[in-house]
Amino acid sequence: MTNEEKLLELWEDKQVAKVLLRFGRALDTGNWPAYRSCFTNPVNIDFKRLTGMDEVSVEADLWTKFAEQILTPVRRHHVYTNWDITVDGDKAHALVYMTARHWKGTDRGSSDNTQYGWYDFWLERSGDGWLINRVKHDFQWVSGNDSLLDVHEPELMKTMQQIFCEENFNAAKALLGAL
Repeated sequence: MTNEEKLLELWEDKQVAKVLLRFGRALDTGNWPAYRSCFTNPVNIDFKRLTGMDEVSVEADLWTKFAEQILTPVRRHHVYTNWDITVDGDKAHALVYMTARHWKGTDRGSSDNTQYGWYDFWLERSGDGWLINRVKHDFQWVSGNDSLLDVHEPELMKTMQQIFCEENFNAAKALLGAL
């Protein structure tokens, strides 16, 4: 590789990493417009390990609403390590280890919940820079109180029904089949 090619590779890696860091920082600070700005529309979401549901293709605004509803009741702290970014033209993939800590005062068990695993991010370059068009959240183990992320809250349940519907499952399958 020439020095110019090496510099370009570093630049592209940095631009992808900036999107992923904005993603994590927005989750932790509750900056939902910044979180939304990380995604294409629609975006493919695979959070099966967390939700038990298959991958969906969903409007990014609706996915952002879900994140806000499930995470606002808890304090959050995401740490990313072991970055592996591959850029191929206008497409990129990043495997990033994560530790996602959640805390909420409770009188029913531990006040914390921690997920240990990684994110797989697929990104595409747009006129606005790099955007996430697919994300897979995969944890290896969880410690603490799983009930801190309360999926039974009525408004959250309505949002989840909109996200995890047959139409969105089929859209994800169609997109993945086309790849």
